[in-house]
Amino acid sequence: MKDTLKSPPPENQTMKKASVIAVTVTTFMYLSCGGAGYAAFGDNTPGNLLTGFESSKSSYWLVNFANVCIVVHLVGSYQVH
Repeated sequence: MKDTLKSPPPENQTMKKASVIAVTVTTFMYLSCGGAGYAAFGDNTPGNLLTGFESSKSSYWLVNFANVCIVVHLVGSYQVH
């Protein structure tokens, strides 16, 4: 009698496929955001979108909060890795 379930693919093939998909999606997202930003602001795009505009010069707390979020994200991903 034969088994009815197929054996799963090896881990290295699964991870390679997942990594390729992740890099492709991330690349697409960054290029889309960059293209949309350039389309919206052209050559007048500020170097830092969070604090580069005249009306948000006093919002450095937003940059600090974003940096804290990045640190929390990286610490959590390091523990998973």
